[in-house]
Amino acid sequence: MYNVVVIGQGLTGMLSAIWAKEEGASVALVSQGTGKIIQSTGVMDIFPGSDAGMSELIREYQIKDWNPLLVESGIDRFKELMSRLGNPYQGKIEQPVEIVTGSGFLKSTALYPITVAPIPHRGHVVVVGFQEITDFQHTYVAENLASERSELTIDHFSISLGQRSLRTMTQLDAARLLEQEVVRKQVISKIKAKMKELLIRKPDLIILPSVLGVMNWKTVWSDFKTELDTIITEAVGMPPNATAIRLQEQLQKEMIRLGVRQYANSKVVDSHRVNQWIESVMARNTHNTIEVKGKSFVLATGGILGGGLEQLLSGVTETALGLEVDEQGNLVNPYKNLFLVGAAQGIGVTKYGITGGIFSILSSYESVIKNSYRLQVGGEQHDKLTRNQL
Repeated sequence: MYNVVVIGQGLTGMLSAIWAKEEGASVALVSQGTGKIIQSTGVMDIFPGSDAGMSELIREYQIKDWNPLLVESGIDRFKELMSRLGNPYQGKIEQPVEIVTGSGFLKSTALYPITVAPIPHRGHVVVVGFQEITDFQHTYVAENLASERSELTIDHFSISLGQRSLRTMTQLDAARLLEQEVVRKQVISKIKAKMKELLIRKPDLIILPSVLGVMNWKTVWSDFKTELDTIITEAVGMPPNATAIRLQEQLQKEMIRLGVRQYANSKVVDSHRVNQWIESVMARNTHNTIEVKGKSFVLATGGILGGGLEQLLSGVTETALGLEVDEQGNLVNPYKNLFLVGAAQGIGVTKYGITGGIFSILSSYESVIKNSYRLQVGGEQHDKLTRNQL
């Protein structure tokens, strides 16, 4: 029997599993697929599509338990985790910044990896596209950015990666190509030559699509930044984004390192419940059905977009455990040892399509703080933390 069984391996599921394991719990994670994290941008917004802050989020979503201490502790813990994994995140939730997207428009975000930089209000910016990549058009990006930042001086051009492909090349393909030193040096030389041809001296910022490597991204990012002698930023856009793939792979590796037991490609098809307690779930893979027993369970299956909730003509249904939910996806009969994180908390937290990364981080952290296993495996110190934070 595990102390904690997490269902789902998106951002909320993986964070919940990692943090529970760090607290000394035995943890299992059951997942049917790869999670929606790989379809994200890898940056952590507060309010999707808006520049609203934490106070607006808490008020809009009617969150009662998120006091300042919990919010600060949760964000700090995420940033500490990412620093330890070698992919530090920058930013402060009380000071959201604007970053550029793959369309050239700006979006407000709170936390972002170091390959992403805020867009200045003034200065000289250069947008660089690649001829092989069709979903990042440098002219379009530059025109839209100019409409958002009228005081910026913006130049733009495209170069060739010098690599052929039998299919349309994605930004992720380019990111993997640029991990090859020969390709990377050639591309950087072409950018320098084009800037010299266009009489572009040292700009304040160079905007690239999301192509700065995946596994060896530090070297790629560092080489571009050093050789071009300026700030480099990736413009996050339509998936796949290298920024999100990096995050997903790093969290996966950390779960393995910590010893989280993973039941991959396994669909939860049933659960054993007694009164108001869940005792186990049945997970079916291609070979058999396994019973996974736990003291507590974290539901991180997502909302409508993630497949954790389904909208039918008869109403909303919960797809993993077959729990009874109302028309907003809220549990009708909550279970004492079940914790809902992220979009699994119902339609009320996905009214803008997605929850946003900050909500995912904090709801995962809240599940660890609230989970009763902390009292069982953590002792007096964790009992005190729970009382103080809730």
